[in-house]
Amino acid sequence: MPLYFVQIVEIEMRHAIGRALVAAGLILVAISIYQAALAGNAGYGSVLLIGTIPVVFGSSPEMAMLSMLLSFGLMAFSFLLFRGW
Repeated sequence: MPLYFVQIVEIEMRHAIGRALVAAGLILVAISIYQAALAGNAGYGSVLLIGTIPVVFGSSPEMAMLSMLLSFGLMAFSFLLFRGW
C-alpha cells in the first residue's frame, strides 16, 4: 500500500523534531561543560544499561543518585512516548 502525502509529511516532521531535540541536547551539554570548567567544580554521573542491569558511575554518591533518578525518568518518558500515551 503506497504512503499518502500526509503520512510522508508526518514522518518527515517526526524526523525533524528528533534532529532538533538531539541538537538542543548537545548544545545544553556543551554549555554545562563550559560553565563547570569556568567554575572549577565539575561533577559527573552516568548510567550504563547492560541488558536489564544498570551500572552507575559518579564522582560522588549524590551525582550517582541524581544520574540514576534522571535515567529512570527518561526511561519512563520514552516508554510513554513509544506506547502512544
